[in-house]
Amino acid sequence: MQSHPKPQFASWLIKQVETGQYSGLRYVGPNRFRVPWKHNSRKDCNDEDGKIFKAWAVASGKISDFPKDKARWKTNFRCALNNLHERFKLIADNSKNTDDPHKIYEIIIPESLQMQSSQEDYDPDIYSSPTEYFPSGCDVCSHTFTSFTKSIKTYIVVVLLEQSNPAAVPNYPGVLAPANNIEIIPEPNIYYEPPPTHPPQVPTINDLEISIFYRKREMLKTNVTCQHLQLHYPQETQEPSVHALCFPSTDGLTDHKQIHYTNRILDSIQRGLTLKVQEDGIYAYRHDRCHVFASTSDQTVAHPNPQKLPLNTMTQLLSFGNYLNELKNFEDNSGRSPEYTIYMCFGEKFPDGKPLDRKLIVVKVVPLACRYFHEQAQLKGASSLHSSNISLQTSYNSLMELINTYIGLPTAEEPDLTPLMTSQSQY
Repeated sequence: MQSHPKPQFASWLIKQVETGQYSGLRYVGPNRFRVPWKHNSRKDCNDEDGKIFKAWAVASGKISDFPKDKARWKTNFRCALNNLHERFKLIADNSKNTDDPHKIYEIIIPESLQMQSSQEDYDPDIYSSPTEYFPSGCDVCSHTFTSFTKSIKTYIVVVLLEQSNPAAVPNYPGVLAPANNIEIIPEPNIYYEPPPTHPPQVPTINDLEISIFYRKREMLKTNVTCQHLQLHYPQETQEPSVHALCFPSTDGLTDHKQIHYTNRILDSIQRGLTLKVQEDGIYAYRHDRCHVFASTSDQTVAHPNPQKLPLNTMTQLLSFGNYLNELKNFEDNSGRSPEYTIYMCFGEKFPDGKPLDRKLIVVKVVPLACRYFHEQAQLKGASSLHSSNISLQTSYNSLMELINTYIGLPTAEEPDLTPLMTSQSQY
């Protein structure tokens, strides 16, 4: 018997949100939905909490490979979701919430449709006086017309995401039925969660921008706020204090040779490595046999001894003290621009004279606080710092002290990383 083809994740997920059969999976606003995200290690975690993850394992055909592995179901779901960063944007990460762990995502509307929608929203002929199109006193007709215009825009967005079967229109709240039998479905009363609070203007020491490239293609780009970040494929740590980020799959690639060698590297990553943010810098701890080479420069010149991260050893990748000294010299026009972006090459030596975009797997880590103060120093060359009367020429003992001077944030207490320091054989 012929098996069913694997569905497109984007359209599949939207359909699951609409069914209402998954606890905690629902719309929370226009083009926004929440996903339950309870950690498997919690005592109160049950089958209902991971129902959506199992559903994707079944739909994608992976359930036969891992029939009882709940952690793997969740990992595959997260990888598929992260791999579609151009369609889904993480709005709020409440996965550490004790009472209701969940994440909120937004369905991204292409710029062409946003522009069209914006023009329609401000078209006085359509929205300012909708009753002009109907007889005086026809309130029902006016309401119907408004619902109709909202439905049209929602319909376009959903159809755009529906690639596996363009003829099938999901039963999204407020969406038109098929054209042969047009029916306006009234919008139900939906509970709208309040929008998340915006982060302070100055990033904290734990704010990181993570980008993952498979050769020239950017497979994932996301911002995280954490002290411990695990880059893995597919074995996720069970430590609740560690933010896990799974490498994307190679499903979107087309070069068969690239896919083959990239998968070989991915299969050797396993638990990968953990990044740890401390007051004096950013460190890395490699867990498995996949070799990782790190540098704070994207130079293509071959280095005689590229920094290879040792196994089971905490290694400093970036010194905040060196960054501050370079930043001060840069502002005084007595030194080069500070280097603070971390490049990690998995499975291949770097730098080795070959362009970075030729490498199979590269992870780029940008400490957002370092970027912020670097940009402020650049602006000062043209005018002056407008954030406050602070001068970077003042001596600071740490990056945390500089940040706290701007926004007054307390130093966060760091969780213990000892459970991650398990003894493993050397490679």
